[in-house]
Amino acid sequence: MPLIDDSVLISIAKMYYVEGLSQQEIADKISVSRPTVSNLLRRCKEEGIVEIRIRETNSLLYVLQQELKTLFALRDAIVVPSHPDESRTVDATGRAGAELLTRSLRDGLRIGISWGVTTYKIIAELNVAPKYQGIEVCQLVGALGSTNPIYDSYELVRTLATKLNGSYAMIQAPAVVRSLEAKELFLEEPGIAAAIEKARNVDVAVLSVSPDDPEYSSLVRERYITPDESSEISLKGAVGHSCGIHFDIDGRILEIPLNDRIVGITAEDLRRIPEVVLAACGTVKAPAILGALRTGLFHFLATDEAAALKILAEAKKDGARVPGSR
Repeated sequence: MPLIDDSVLISIAKMYYVEGLSQQEIADKISVSRPTVSNLLRRCKEEGIVEIRIRETNSLLYVLQQELKTLFALRDAIVVPSHPDESRTVDATGRAGAELLTRSLRDGLRIGISWGVTTYKIIAELNVAPKYQGIEVCQLVGALGSTNPIYDSYELVRTLATKLNGSYAMIQAPAVVRSLEAKELFLEEPGIAAAIEKARNVDVAVLSVSPDDPEYSSLVRERYITPDESSEISLKGAVGHSCGIHFDIDGRILEIPLNDRIVGITAEDLRRIPEVVLAACGTVKAPAILGALRTGLFHFLATDEAAALKILAEAKKDGARVPGSR
């Protein structure tokens, strides 16, 4: 049988999904077996030629998505079911984040990412053929030096670039340094300065969020700050951080020394990125997600039902706050 290219797959998909021909009718028409047609239709789904969507307009998930989009002026939101097994909720959120990223994929795209389990899941769930050309994946902020390196930005940048047949740019520096003087020394390194400049000019950023509660903070977990320092930040109103940028429940970027010690892009750099995806789930993260949405830095959201319910309940209780300009 001759090599099957995309044009053949598209033709088969149209015969089956648009014209309504049976698999056997298609097989007879193109002189192959019915199992071969079945395999080719499966390829159509795997390679993204065919996307099957079930629109549950009356479901709670759909209602939550619409409310989140309206309240926070989002371009789109995907809410997944919450599961008693937290890992399954994270997996589903990763798939939703991957779907949002997939919509933006194109030749020559520059993608920015940070660190974390959810970002790892997005990359793992991304199911695309390596058909794009010239994609570059950029590290937006230095590395955490994670106890589990597969979740750290160095490895995530490399993995995503490999999956998309692209290149990558790394910030060869820690995410947080001890002083402004130390940060300036890193920024004087040509390689680091060039990587950060690329990060400032990405087309799409995919981020998660971490609470500033010492018990759940990624910066505490990786020992960049102490629990006491995290508590002090929380007392100043911080509810969470994304890409090393800390904010309060009203979406205000906090003027705290820690924000100035981040090696990577700033909040203003992030605000200039055309498409920014936030993927995070769980009620523990709900206040941080709410604060992040109110910053106006994010255009797309992937989260779970339990977090969405808590976010909306809190937002409605406090009164709607219009996010920053998009």
